[in-house]
Amino acid sequence: MQLIDTDPAPPLRASTDGRGTALLLARAGDRRFPPSKLSVLLGVMTELGADPHEVLAGTGLLPENVSNPFTMTSCAQFLRASRNAVRLLPHADLGLRVGERLGVMHYGMYGYALLCSESLRQVWERAIRYHPLSGGMLPLRWEVQGDEAVWTFPDRAAFPWPDVDEALYRFMIDLQLAAHVRIGQDVMGESFGPKQAGYIGQAPADVSHWERVLHAPVVFGQSANTLRFDATLLTRAPQLAHPITASHLSVQCARLLEEASWGAGMTRRVYEELTRHGGRFPSIEEVASRLCMTSRTLRRRLEAEGAGFSELLAAVRKRLAIDYLVGTRLSTEDIAEALGFSDVVSFRHAFKRWTGLTPREYRMAQDGARLHLQ
Repeated sequence: MQLIDTDPAPPLRASTDGRGTALLLARAGDRRFPPSKLSVLLGVMTELGADPHEVLAGTGLLPENVSNPFTMTSCAQFLRASRNAVRLLPHADLGLRVGERLGVMHYGMYGYALLCSESLRQVWERAIRYHPLSGGMLPLRWEVQGDEAVWTFPDRAAFPWPDVDEALYRFMIDLQLAAHVRIGQDVMGESFGPKQAGYIGQAPADVSHWERVLHAPVVFGQSANTLRFDATLLTRAPQLAHPITASHLSVQCARLLEEASWGAGMTRRVYEELTRHGGRFPSIEEVASRLCMTSRTLRRRLEAEGAGFSELLAAVRKRLAIDYLVGTRLSTEDIAEALGFSDVVSFRHAFKRWTGLTPREYRMAQDGARLHLQ
């Protein structure tokens, strides 16, 4: 059985799921996401006659902020607006109306990485690995069960956000399932869809809207919220599959995850300087000059945040090395050059120090793990 999951709970931390899959758990208040999802929610509510200011009450945002692509928003703000929406217009299908409009193009780099993947399996693996980049608010998992590939969504007890009543919970589950199907169709084609959708809880008076949006028969009173697909679809290629572009975008997504894991303050600013020019990594003197301070002051400010320049540089190189080894088929020599090592021997020694494995051993282990899961 294959099981792949992620759990976007409120604390911020970076970790792995035991198979090398990166997990980043987003703080509720971190403003790290463009307002795409909020814009869709606000559009649906406005069409239904709601006052947009009331939808945004308590978020600290105005309608003009949501229409500004450079506004950064948080999961907590989206949750507050969703809570307001459910209270203002308690339509049973409100979550479906929002979710069916959340296509792959609403998710930036994350969405492009899905579009170019080489197979549906890779689409789903990247969807899990880079899920925090989407502003995702629910723990997600999928597994192969016999001849089916099944996505499972949490029951209310496992919902990771506080003070969520039944109406808001159903809104969020409907939104997630509808968006899941919509993104799948954007990536794989309009005919793509699940075999069946399953819901915990009682059926609404009319299930026809659910079946239309989810493009599948819908059953209620189940033990879990699920979308079931034919497992043979896992080998199908997306419409825009492109291995080279997919590898490039995967590396970019990994960088975004790593950047987010370093928090804020001087540590983040130094991290951004180190990743600004690809394989040419500036010295601490160069970084300090760019930040208008001496290297001594920079070291002191990093130490105050519990970080060091050498530690940050090693972290950047290690993360990029792993991304290249796992996400591309570049040779060890090419990766060494891309990361600014003087020669491949130096790179091998550094990588062995970081991971306990040589680059070749690490890549073979990852390839073996993927084969084992298939």
